[in-house]
Amino acid sequence: MVFVFLFTALLLVWSLGAVLLWRDTRRTSDALAWVAGLLALATAVAFGAGLVGLVRYGDWQALTTAQALHAVFGEGSLALRRSEWGWLNRLSGVYLGLDLGWTLLMLCATQFASIGFWSTRAQQQRAARRATRSR
Repeated sequence: MVFVFLFTALLLVWSLGAVLLWRDTRRTSDALAWVAGLLALATAVAFGAGLVGLVRYGDWQALTTAQALHAVFGEGSLALRRSEWGWLNRLSGVYLGLDLGWTLLMLCATQFASIGFWSTRAQQQRAARRATRSR
């Protein structure tokens, strides 16, 4: 179930860039830049917290993905139950044990890639509209 939430978050972050296809994109492109900037800032904070823990206590103290999901969904929720497949349990255990910063970094990179992809599509649409108007 954890991977369903991960892929849902990835899909949501990617599809946010499709807002650039609207005609009036000045405000929306600024909002998307803020979203990407906040993801980047959250990534830096997550890794910064880990580094502070490393310097202070000699141990990496950043929030793990499992701790964040347990805080959001609660202990023993359906989202964090084990599956019937051993390989999926091992894979989800590795992912859940990772620093939350890696997930945030992946979402940040996805957001920036989505902005680039969808802005290219929006430019192509605008150029096509201008070409049909000029005919």
